[in-house]
Amino acid sequence: MKDNKSARKKQYIYGKFYHDTYEFRRQLHRLFNEFLDAHSELEVGTHNEIVQVRNQVIALLESWIGSRKIQEKFGVQIPVHTTGPSLQSLTERQDSSHTSTYRSYEICGEERITHFCHILPRSGGGPGDESNYVYLCPNHHHLFDHNRLSEEEWQALDLSAKLEAAKEYASRVRLMLLKAFWDAEGESAGGSC
Repeated sequence: MKDNKSARKKQYIYGKFYHDTYEFRRQLHRLFNEFLDAHSELEVGTHNEIVQVRNQVIALLESWIGSRKIQEKFGVQIPVHTTGPSLQSLTERQDSSHTSTYRSYEICGEERITHFCHILPRSGGGPGDESNYVYLCPNHHHLFDHNRLSEEEWQALDLSAKLEAAKEYASRVRLMLLKAFWDAEGESAGGSC
């Protein structure tokens, strides 16, 4: 069983979601590139606007597929969004890692190394953008991703200014999983000698 799971992980190096949508995204890029090549006289601003539309279409596709996956798995409808890749967010992440100046962690306040933690997972169509990140230390990032934060740690997170789909996922899926963990923790603490 373990070998089979390992083989699946190796098969989908960037995740099954990325793998499943690869051909569609490749063809979409091809269509836009053919259009841009055929209209090389376009001004740079117009060209960039078309590229932005392409990125939003891809983000919409990824969001829709991710939303369907979450609905099938958890029975929860997550809003679809068009938040595409953010150059500003990428640049900020690169700058902070090169200069070793990090934001304070949102839970523990440390400032050593910051992880950009997706609220709405990438596998659920979550974008790599500021509106879908919380900044956590490596330990809290792991706990967040595996639904093992304490109630106090969860309440320390401020998600009010985040992407609507991320807030919805946090309140309807992540919190449900955390409550199950908290209940299990309470039962095991009550039953010990």
